Amino acid sequence: MDRKEHIHIISAGEKIHVAYPALFRTLPTITRTYVLADSEVYALASDPGIEKERLAIRHAVDAVKEISASLSIPFVRETVFEPVYPSVRTILTKIHRDNPGARYTFDLSGGSKDLCMALFAFAPWFGAEVYATFDEKIPRNVPLSDHPVRSLLANPNYQKILAMLLRPGIQKPERGIHQWVSREYLYKQLWSVYTPSRTKKAKPGDLPAIPAKNKRGTKPAAELSHGTLSTLLHSLEEAGLVLEETASDTKREKIYQITERGEIAFRFYASAATSTLVQTILDKN
Repeated sequence: MDRKEHIHIISAGEKIHVAYPALFRTLPTITRTYVLADSEVYALASDPGIEKERLAIRHAVDAVKEISASLSIPFVRETVFEPVYPSVRTILTKIHRDNPGARYTFDLSGGSKDLCMALFAFAPWFGAEVYATFDEKIPRNVPLSDHPVRSLLANPNYQKILAMLLRPGIQKPERGIHQWVSREYLYKQLWSVYTPSRTKKAKPGDLPAIPAKNKRGTKPAAELSHGTLSTLLHSLEEAGLVLEETASDTKREKIYQITERGEIAFRFYASAATSTLVQTILDKN
């Protein structure tokens, strides 16, 4: 395309058809619009008052669709089901993967509290600009703090570790709950797929590296040391992407579990080109 994609995401409310055209004075570069609506909005209510409110929202969504069509802007309506948070996460993950490198803006002027809070929670992962109407007719920008997680996951080894913690064999039957994984397991798994971030220059007098052998073959031992793994895991823990504990049975071995923040970071920032494992986990979810 001639210009960078600009994805505008709106939480469905009865006044969004008023805020939408008003925002074009501030955001004239919008190239695609998504409206996220609670599923109950499209369910008939027996209470006349509630049905009137839902009908107003449905009309507002239709009006936004018509405005988008008049401006030749693709429009998509997504339905959010209970529980709201994981439903929004699934929708936004797909949008993010379908539109890599796009600029994102959120308008949270309408919609239920749960929907708006979920969208607001995910905005930093997009690097999105958030707009909302307070006591004014035109939405205003809501400043957000910047998170360095995207830069952290530019290192493919972080992506691989998170993928190992997310792989199907690790997840418990209960949805969204992941088992604790031993440090030794992570070391063995990462050893064969580790990507050196830089090559250490030999110093005068250094002895040549001795190749390490295991069932997978021979690789230079310096490619992944236990110290390097400790650094990687510590960085993930500091960023809130994994948890570290001491195994209760040994009182010595460290065990790790991916956090909700870590799972979101992986889904938004991991690249399928990093490794087959990463691609498999991304495709599965």
